[in-house]
Amino acid sequence: MRWDSLFEDLESQLQAQLEAQFRDEVAENIRIERATEKLAGKLASLAGCTVHLHLAGSVEAVGTVGPMGEDYVCLDAEASSLLVTVKAIQRITMASPSRSAALPGPEPSPVKLPALLRGLLRDRSRMRIHDGWGKLLAEGTPTQIGHDFLMIAAHPRDEFPRESSITEHSIVPLAAIGWISIPRGY
Repeated sequence: MRWDSLFEDLESQLQAQLEAQFRDEVAENIRIERATEKLAGKLASLAGCTVHLHLAGSVEAVGTVGPMGEDYVCLDAEASSLLVTVKAIQRITMASPSRSAALPGPEPSPVKLPALLRGLLRDRSRMRIHDGWGKLLAEGTPTQIGHDFLMIAAHPRDEFPRESSITEHSIVPLAAIGWISIPRGY
């Protein structure tokens, strides 16, 4: 009997089994990773890429993906900056993903929507607030961000939000917001 050839054959069979088991484990881990990925993570992988966000109400927003949180994404569009809630996104299209877009991006920011809105309040940013279906809810300058609402002062576009120029105050529940458009130059 040729012991050497028998052991070589057994060792090669064992090596083949180990390699097959390793390939199966890798494939299973990839399936699990893909099945548990969230939209925020997918958006994070598109940071810096130009995308088309198809929003409710047949609205399409085209721009570069910026910072994002678990429930929102910032988009730098040509005429404005957009803050889009994930619930308002119906579809995302982009050019064929490059190698870099296929790689995991940064983790979504832990900054929650109310905190981000408070930053916009400090900047006195004029904004247009749309609901989840594209209907304009309010336009003006935010004056207060509560736990679950935003108060906005309506005033003529070419005036600052002074008491004499404010025509009305609106309270918008944060849950009603689909996206916020912040025009450039304000």
